[in-house]
Amino acid sequence: MKKIVFLLAACCFAMGAASSQTITGSIQHDGIQRNYRLHLPPNLPQGSQPPLVFNLHGFTSNAQQQELYSGMNAVADTAGFIVCYPDGIGNAWNIGVPGGSTADDMGFIAALIDKFHAENSIDLERVYSCGMSNGGFFSYRLACEMGDRFAAIASVTGSMTTAMLNDCNPVRPMPVLEIHGDADPVVNYNGALGNAAVPDVFNFWADKNGCLQPGNNGNIPDTNPNDQCTASFESYFACNDTAEVILITVHNGGHTWPGAFPTVVFGATCQDFDASREIWLFFRKHQLELTSATADIAAQQADFQALPNPFDDNLKLSLRSKPVQFARVFDAMGRQVWAGKCELGINTQDWQKGIYFIVAESDGRLFNCKAVKQ
Repeated sequence: MKKIVFLLAACCFAMGAASSQTITGSIQHDGIQRNYRLHLPPNLPQGSQPPLVFNLHGFTSNAQQQELYSGMNAVADTAGFIVCYPDGIGNAWNIGVPGGSTADDMGFIAALIDKFHAENSIDLERVYSCGMSNGGFFSYRLACEMGDRFAAIASVTGSMTTAMLNDCNPVRPMPVLEIHGDADPVVNYNGALGNAAVPDVFNFWADKNGCLQPGNNGNIPDTNPNDQCTASFESYFACNDTAEVILITVHNGGHTWPGAFPTVVFGATCQDFDASREIWLFFRKHQLELTSATADIAAQQADFQALPNPFDDNLKLSLRSKPVQFARVFDAMGRQVWAGKCELGINTQDWQKGIYFIVAESDGRLFNCKAVKQ
């Protein structure tokens, strides 16, 4: 295995208009040289502002191993985002546990964001963090303490410490995706040794985000019956600032990254979906509103209205006197009852009386509100 990693590390990533490249770099932070790997997708237009995804390794791992294991570069090359794989000090991230890393990882990540904005013109409204295990824990810490710089986070086989969960006061609603095996032998799905249970973390963020209703639940198609795993998902929607919360549970899944090369050391690896792809599909729906206060974000959200409210047989959507490009409507049970373009209004004659939740898109941003049919 070490030989394979060495050979791949020795490969030259050619620079050119049609090729991607992975570069290594370092910065001095808090008196320490901090290292990272940066993957740039091919054919980035001159002057573009690409999204940035941090992909954080697990405990005892490192940036290069996470890059190879997660396979996120292939997704980045297709979707056109930059991926940074930083190295933690001592192969670990500071998640505030006794005896763990004490490095200033929060400051390190903030410094990298500033560096990549200056040198690569990243879009500061589309910065995201995901990670494996310890990297997933640290992504949650970023959500708790640096929510003004991250548009969304995702965790694979990670969780929150009970101390982190008790102390977490995010400055804004945070979209969260958790992917976790219920047979994980390292980070127990049901909680252990100071770690919160994964379902508790899921419900914590739904509550923090002010989610009104559970969303759709279902099974991910079992496309690979030989991987010893199946997967299902559950979600909360109609959250403040559309900060949805999604949990993908891998049944009989181990401490592994779904879609990665299978390993038997830490349990079964689900091959029914690609975690890196699912993470990006989740991230791309969310971005920050860069304002000096969350009140400004709330004001923009308040400009989105369903009229009249309560409504009868017709519903119109208004957003700062501009037409809404596309909308989806869900009933109180989380079932989608309508989706489409709605410049001329929505015929609601056949809808049952009750509460409806509306998620709309305009100029690439998402807004939500609720309305009542009388």
